[in-house]
Amino acid sequence: MNIELKKQKKKAALMQAAYTLFLKQGMETTSVGDITEAAGVAKGTFYLYFRDKQDIVTAVVVVVSRQILEEAYLKMCAVRTGDFAEDMTLLAGALLDFFEANKPLLGFIERGFRWPAFREKMNATGNAVWQSLRNDMRRHAQMCGKSEEELVRRVYCLVSMCGSVAYSSIIRGEPEDLAKLRPVICGIIRDSLRMME
Repeated sequence: MNIELKKQKKKAALMQAAYTLFLKQGMETTSVGDITEAAGVAKGTFYLYFRDKQDIVTAVVVVVSRQILEEAYLKMCAVRTGDFAEDMTLLAGALLDFFEANKPLLGFIERGFRWPAFREKMNATGNAVWQSLRNDMRRHAQMCGKSEEELVRRVYCLVSMCGSVAYSSIIRGEPEDLAKLRPVICGIIRDSLRMME
């Protein structure tokens, strides 16, 4: 087995161990030693791939977030309407469905997600779903006579705001359960994006 493949396997083992432990016992109580023990590698090996625990948290969250976004985007594409605001509302609905069915994962993502790290990694990898979503935003911005940056800022604010509300609703049932808040969340997304048209 070549050296590069061995390195990739060790990094993958560390990330899988971290992901499993974060979901099982929480990020705060999981140590680097717990991660390396679960991965079956020496503690020093961890630092060949990650600066510290926050670095692996970010790396795992980026991978998991990418997978969730891909799944939701593909669901949206299966019923795409051609209306950007409505399609983004469908995307949000698919994300809400996913998180409602995966509450522990929502807690992990909510605490560990960092937009700049996610965007940088997605741009660097040339991920096809991410590129397609960016193309959707670029086309919509051009159709509205707005800059792509302006639309990205708006979408970022919507994602942050709706993500916080969804987290409170799904995890804590506050201010109400998701069934009651879903139409509000979707309406805010739809209306905000239509305001740009």
